[in-house]
Amino acid sequence: MPNRSPEREVVGPATRILTHTCLANIVERVGLNALLDDLIERLGSALAAHDSEVIHTIERTGFRYTKPDLGLIEWMPAMEAGRLVSIKTVGYHPTNPVERGTPTVLATTSLHDTISGRLLALCEATFLTALRTGAASALASDVMAIESASTLGLVGCGAQAVAQTHAISRVRPIERVVAFDADESVAATLAARLQRAGIDVATELVDSAAEAVAGADIVCTATSVDPQAGPVLHDGDHRPWLHINAVGADLPGKIEIDVALLRRATVIPDVVEQCIAEGECQQLERDQIGPDLAGVVRHRSRHESLRSTLTVFDSTGWALEDLVAAELVVHHAERLGEGFVVDLQPAPHDPYDPYEFLCR
Repeated sequence: MPNRSPEREVVGPATRILTHTCLANIVERVGLNALLDDLIERLGSALAAHDSEVIHTIERTGFRYTKPDLGLIEWMPAMEAGRLVSIKTVGYHPTNPVERGTPTVLATTSLHDTISGRLLALCEATFLTALRTGAASALASDVMAIESASTLGLVGCGAQAVAQTHAISRVRPIERVVAFDADESVAATLAARLQRAGIDVATELVDSAAEAVAGADIVCTATSVDPQAGPVLHDGDHRPWLHINAVGADLPGKIEIDVALLRRATVIPDVVEQCIAEGECQQLERDQIGPDLAGVVRHRSRHESLRSTLTVFDSTGWALEDLVAAELVVHHAERLGEGFVVDLQPAPHDPYDPYEFLCR
């Protein structure tokens, strides 16, 4: 078992810091499947009950650049009125794995109360981002994919491929994965990574995206295709009931799915305006876009007829997902006594004296 991160006595208001080691300890004690199942359930409840008067999200923004390589650092805020604010800061640098040996996505999430503004927690969120993105695809698949779906196609075998496979296998009886990646060395390690995550599926590597799609019931596209370089998945042969989780488009000009395929499908965005700006919906007119994910989950019985048709979930990442994921792991951390609890912020005797803490 990894060494537990110590609690410490605090003087001022407590802030709980959860490192990647803390998250590993939580997963070991809760169970990876149990944690993901809980996240899928909580996110589903949050979407079903979504009220824009209670949940507020601001358009994500940040810095995008091409020097020294293509990348961005952006922030994604969400607020549950009267209770919590979460702010995820996330970096996307597709050259990281090869050039620096670090993940493409690196993230942290802070949680603040809305009574005093106090920083309640600071969480490593690289793992949480992968998990919540998978959970969103699982919810979309649970509504729109055929119930007997057993074959999952993957276009892109990087980090998100593991979380997508894991999450979808929690809502559908996935027995077989058919996968393609433009980088054969990345594809070659997929089976080992799935096995390490405890995902028991037969894995077959193929030579094209079309082969990954042809016999699949569900497909996940999760690539690092450059802006203006897509699509990576062209229109072609597929099963009539195919459901696609399009996960990779998250920048203006970055697309994965052929517009001809999109126009034949019912396209479900996670956040409409965000998807129009930087998702697959960039390629569509507004009247060609279906209901959003919250609406589909809230009224799932009326949308389950889509299971026999072609559907696409346009997943660009919603800040609400980050709030739900961070609150979940903080809940487990508090319950298990996990994390570093520090007095990061002051609790002065005189709240009008900003220098008081210097007098000790």
